[in-house]
Amino acid sequence: MYLLAVNGSPRGTGSNTDRILQPFLEGARDNGASTETVYLRDKKINHCTGCFACWTKTPGVCIHRDDMPDLLEKIRRADVLVYATPLYIFSTSGLMKDFMDRFIPLLNPKIIKRGDHYIHPTRFEQEWPKKVILISNCGYPEPHHFSGLEETFRMFTSGPDMELAATIFCAGGGFLGQPQLEESLRWYTDACRRAGFEMVLQGRISEETQSVLDRPLIANPEHYANITNAHWNSITAQPPQNKAEKALPSAGSISPALSPPPASSRPPETFFEAISGQATVFSPKAAGSLKADYQFLVTGKEPGEYVLRIDNGRCTVHDGTVSSPDITIHTPSEIWLQIARGELSGQTAYLQGLYLIEGDLGLLLRMGELFSSAGSAQEEIHQANTAGCTKTLPDSQKGPFRLPGMVWLALAFKPWIAYWIISHIPALSPGIKLGIPLLLSSVLWAYRRAFGSPTWMDSGTPLYFALAWLVTLSGYGFFDVYGLALGELVLAGLWFGTLATDTPLTAEYSKWKWDPALWTNKVFIKTNAIITAVWGSVFLAQSAVALLGQFDPGIGVLRIVLAHILLIPAFIFTAWFQRWYPAQGSLKPPAAA
Repeated sequence: MYLLAVNGSPRGTGSNTDRILQPFLEGARDNGASTETVYLRDKKINHCTGCFACWTKTPGVCIHRDDMPDLLEKIRRADVLVYATPLYIFSTSGLMKDFMDRFIPLLNPKIIKRGDHYIHPTRFEQEWPKKVILISNCGYPEPHHFSGLEETFRMFTSGPDMELAATIFCAGGGFLGQPQLEESLRWYTDACRRAGFEMVLQGRISEETQSVLDRPLIANPEHYANITNAHWNSITAQPPQNKAEKALPSAGSISPALSPPPASSRPPETFFEAISGQATVFSPKAAGSLKADYQFLVTGKEPGEYVLRIDNGRCTVHDGTVSSPDITIHTPSEIWLQIARGELSGQTAYLQGLYLIEGDLGLLLRMGELFSSAGSAQEEIHQANTAGCTKTLPDSQKGPFRLPGMVWLALAFKPWIAYWIISHIPALSPGIKLGIPLLLSSVLWAYRRAFGSPTWMDSGTPLYFALAWLVTLSGYGFFDVYGLALGELVLAGLWFGTLATDTPLTAEYSKWKWDPALWTNKVFIKTNAIITAVWGSVFLAQSAVALLGQFDPGIGVLRIVLAHILLIPAFIFTAWFQRWYPAQGSLKPPAAA
């Protein structure tokens, strides 16, 4: 299947339209389709003059010598046409309109009746019909603004030669262009990718996927309007000639700088600790010459008024208000405290409308870099616990070795891999065969214990090898004979055992690439529970195969082959399922309570 995508945004590859289109095409390619994207901004397409020479003097050939004839050939070859356009005056962009107007050479001038409609039939009937996908985004927060565009394409595809197979309309699409919100909005781009996969698979987008795509990026239209207005105000308002000369508040409305408490690795317990903690992790290098006042108007259990003032490479915290803050943050104290403690993502809370802002949106998005001091691991832990727009530093990033979570899982298998290899070396004594994996697993456990919380895998592995090593040194040959089978059985027990806890084993490692707000999400937990159960089953099957080999030595080579073959579908399933199932279950930030 060949999908031809036409992007009508004047911004081309950097457009919000393309941020929807490209994941859709990626999903199509994942299911074996070939795709091509044409950016109309890079093409020369003249206006249609209405001369009808392509119908009379030169049938099928336009008078213009531009890029359109080549595009018409691509259209003829395509199985699916994907139109991607921003919403301009409730319709397509001008680039897209010119492109569509120049379709006339593909049509026959005579009018015929097909079904209930009179139409111009296509000139090359053997190359039709074609499915059409319409993708659009707009700056409004409500989806009904797409109704005019949708009706245009329903009429455009109303004949028998084209079918409007699917629409993807993204209200509030401007948020897609914010790098700081990329992770929080990944649920949407994942749904776009799944939609492309489904179009190739079944010729349509499933109802489940469509329902995800139809969700607004931000639930509260008023909140969206406030954020958008703050953004435009920040870039259209005339700034003071000298920021240092900005009118200061009247006497008594702001206190002298309050002394923040000494930096500590413990999470803040009060709102004041949270706000003052941000001053302690302020980064002068990131601020540069910035001068700004962050006004906090706090409600909830700890109501109050505070100002974070950035000036001359310093950040101070004050009690009170200023007359013209650069940004005002309206927040319940409990919400900001949860963010500071790493219990709630600042991005997620922002999108859910749990706190509101007025003023320069860019200053809010810069908080992560402004309040991020460089230093020791202890300072970074404190930074993560106190900075308003960051999250708790994950265990995978504590200590001198900063590795992704799944790399730590791979390391947890190293002692087992070492044992599986050296157990087949006859020259080594049973004590050495068990001592080496015991040493490796003990070192790994000690490191994880020093800089975080060891998982069941981290703790269970050295316990098993310690027991096996002690029993072997005592003169019993049980583990030397049945060690492989029993080891696989222990692995299966470790993996299955975590299913009785709140966090399946794979979730302990995969959670570090997700927002903490999702760590207890039911879909996230269930995804990892299923993957954990699959691998537990693989280890159980491998144990049975190893045990069979002990009773029938003649199948030794076959036993090894069978044990390794079991790993292949498990790896394939994991790679596919961890992407497919969360998308089916819509793994995204939970709705506001």
